[in-house]
Amino acid sequence: MDKKKITQHIKQIVEESVKKVLREYRFEDDEEILEYLWLRPSITKLRVDLFVDDGGSYKRHGHRLFVLARNGYDKSVSEFIPFEVSQNARILDSKTSYHISYDDIFAIQDFIVMNAKVLQMLANREIGHELFMHSIKVPSYVLREGNAHLLLEMATLRKEESSLPMDIWLDEGGTYHDHAPRLKFRASREQRTTREYSSMLLTNPPTIENMPRNSPLKSEDIEALKMFVVNHLEDLLLLANGEIDYTSEFLPRIRGESEKQQD
Repeated sequence: MDKKKITQHIKQIVEESVKKVLREYRFEDDEEILEYLWLRPSITKLRVDLFVDDGGSYKRHGHRLFVLARNGYDKSVSEFIPFEVSQNARILDSKTSYHISYDDIFAIQDFIVMNAKVLQMLANREIGHELFMHSIKVPSYVLREGNAHLLLEMATLRKEESSLPMDIWLDEGGTYHDHAPRLKFRASREQRTTREYSSMLLTNPPTIENMPRNSPLKSEDIEALKMFVVNHLEDLLLLANGEIDYTSEFLPRIRGESEKQQD
């Protein structure tokens, strides 16, 4: 067996191992969480529950160390997203349909990266629960922190208003200068400010710039954003050129089009 086939075989074994663990440990009741420590939002300041290995479970079951995040905001949700404990905290099962926001996914990844060492130590029984709780760090950033000067340039269109799976930032007055008209969206946890966010050019078809390789955004969500640009291209360009007002003209126009599409 050549090296490539060996690598693929090992990868398959690891993936099947992860799926096996997720099937066996769905945390549907108190008895099934004995091998993991439940970190509630009151501890992590995140919006979802985390479950972390606190006794070598990953060794017993023969898979890499991961953190499980509840894939929803209600305690009744028994589906979980596995995040690798590493310096990129990637999602191990990319086929999972997310029922939490991308902002929450980024925050979970930040939490894991910041605490990778103590998470490993806890799993290896090198530290106890009390020291772990005193050692964990909580992400202090808020999406808009450090962005005040940039938010003067770009309006934030909330996903609740656009029906998109993510917030987007829109130019509303010709501030793109030497750039082509575009909107921006956060595609990875490493992107901290709107200057670092990925861009989608306001063209038909739309094109993307500065898309990170390790983005958890799903292809169907990117396609939804592209369709939004195509469907609202004229109004997006008018807004970018300062020819219409964001609040009094742009928002009513896209809401009106949405209502027509639903009818």
